[in-house]
Amino acid sequence: MVAISALHAPRRSRLRGRRPTPAEPGSDAPDAVPITRATVIGAKPFDSPDDAARWLRDAVRGKGESADVRDALAFLNAVLAAHRVAAQDPYVRDVVAADAQRVRLGYGTGDGLLEGRWREAYVIPPERARRPPRRRMLSPQEEMAGMLTGRRAAARPSEELLLRARLDLDHGRIVEAALVTRAATEALAAEGAGAGQDGAAEQLAEAALGGGLTPAQAEELAELLLALERAARRRRYADES
Repeated sequence: MVAISALHAPRRSRLRGRRPTPAEPGSDAPDAVPITRATVIGAKPFDSPDDAARWLRDAVRGKGESADVRDALAFLNAVLAAHRVAAQDPYVRDVVAADAQRVRLGYGTGDGLLEGRWREAYVIPPERARRPPRRRMLSPQEEMAGMLTGRRAAARPSEELLLRARLDLDHGRIVEAALVTRAATEALAAEGAGAGQDGAAEQLAEAALGGGLTPAQAEELAELLLALERAARRRRYADES
């Protein structure tokens, strides 16, 4: 289960009103913002406190993000996806570990965990950002500046679609990833950058709609998406000096 609570939220009446209110002159103090705490609680309880402590020691023995944190994020994103559809709100987005101010892994009693209390917990350090292997590419800041000033090509529909397909695939939404990959392939072809993957993308999308992809087809989808991403990057950086 997931318990969601708001922490340190300013009163709504101070943030919203019917009329604009003057701002303090010369003030650079940040406004108070709400912090949302999401607690993912496992469905199966431990047999004893010793078992829970042993699990926690094993879970944090490695460095960086643990499998338990990744599983918790996957479950939280499933809850967010359900809320996004139920509320018909496209602006409810998925979260990653880097979004969190703090990630804790621990154990406690049911009521205590619902209230944000634990018996023992560890703060999990964020994973180090991976250095991209393509050293000749412009940095994201340089590329963005070029796009905004017109010196570089503006964002293309295929690039936006590929990013969405990557998000769906990384979060286990295989059917959605297959459908968006097909749309991205069609967009690349319309933009003159197609590489003959239209047939494979169409077959995978039809298979996804017809009952889901087999593990082999899911791997094929991942490889296809990676190839499309590489093609889009090569096109974007083709004129890089």
